[in-house]
Amino acid sequence: MPPILVCDFCSFGYMNVIGVFQTYYETHQLIDLSPSTISWIGSLQSFILAFGGLFCGRICDMYGPRWLTVPGCLLLTLGVCMTALCTDYYQFVLAQGVCSALGASALFYATTSAITGWFSKRRGLAFGVAASGASLGGIALPFVFDAVSTRASFALAVYCVAILLFAFSFTAAIVTSSRIAPSGRQPYRFIHFYLRPYRDPVFSLVTLSLTIVYFGLFVPFAFVASHAVANGHSLASAFHLVAYLNAGSLAGRLFSGMLSDKAGKFTIYILVCFMSSLVAFPFWYLSTSAASVIVVAATYGFASGGVLAMYPALIAHISPVREIGTRVGAVSAIIAFGALASLPIAGAVVGGDEGNAANYSCMQIYAGVVMMAGSVIAVIAKGKATGGKIFARE
Repeated sequence: MPPILVCDFCSFGYMNVIGVFQTYYETHQLIDLSPSTISWIGSLQSFILAFGGLFCGRICDMYGPRWLTVPGCLLLTLGVCMTALCTDYYQFVLAQGVCSALGASALFYATTSAITGWFSKRRGLAFGVAASGASLGGIALPFVFDAVSTRASFALAVYCVAILLFAFSFTAAIVTSSRIAPSGRQPYRFIHFYLRPYRDPVFSLVTLSLTIVYFGLFVPFAFVASHAVANGHSLASAFHLVAYLNAGSLAGRLFSGMLSDKAGKFTIYILVCFMSSLVAFPFWYLSTSAASVIVVAATYGFASGGVLAMYPALIAHISPVREIGTRVGAVSAIIAFGALASLPIAGAVVGGDEGNAANYSCMQIYAGVVMMAGSVIAVIAKGKATGGKIFARE
């Protein structure tokens, strides 16, 4: 498995199974808490993974990816192992929401920065292949967790996940490298490195689009399983939905990356954003049967996988090559707040009665509407970049 794929398996792949943990906590260790309260674990995990780019991107540009992959491997493994021992809410927040997320963030941005130095013409495909590792993680980890937790215990299931993540992240820590020589230590100029890019209106509009999209993007990841349980599906089949979603995401990441090299990064990003919003509402809103929920999960996975693959590729497309790591970090620090707020908002919309399927309708509308708004802003950004030619190849 190539290192660029392995890092995403361990970082976003682990985060992609937040729906499994959300549903399990709602029915086991944290059964007395509301979905909104529990969702802060996954939301904080998403926030730290994204916000870490503010620091990780700059570190990678100055010193190279190995300064991130080694501590990333250790922190991720430690956080997952500690999750197995947790019994109280604050312990889950610290172990899963903070520690493992810090490690995942380091691994993800090390890969993102390294890719840009090795690829130019087919950079979109390279990002798609790397991002497919997250989908492979999202496919494999739910089955591992479900198989072990139903036959043994939650702790043993989490330890098995930890062993798998350690094996892959350790491999990535050894072999990940960058073609471009690190720039070395430089004065920390916050305004120059992180605020100057926002003088470009296209960069600012893309950041705004991604931030709004992130307010809804991870809602189905977190709640597709609990929504299925509320509609009468078994816990095992609900866990499998997360795997189906990630299977669709695998195809979406690969195809969007491949197509973006021909049709343009902006074009594909806009298409998958619109597709994600339409699947969340009305199609997920109207789905209740087992077959329809599986189709929706796989289709949403395809569309959202395209968004996640296009996000770093699009930033790289509009950035100087030696500033890509820093600029991806600058964007990530902003969109992290969308990721932080999205799941608690969705959980609050569902309310305390997570067993009532009707409570999920407003949440599905919310996810669809905010992603549609982000899609419209992406169209405006493309128009600004092309001088009003929104159908141009860009």
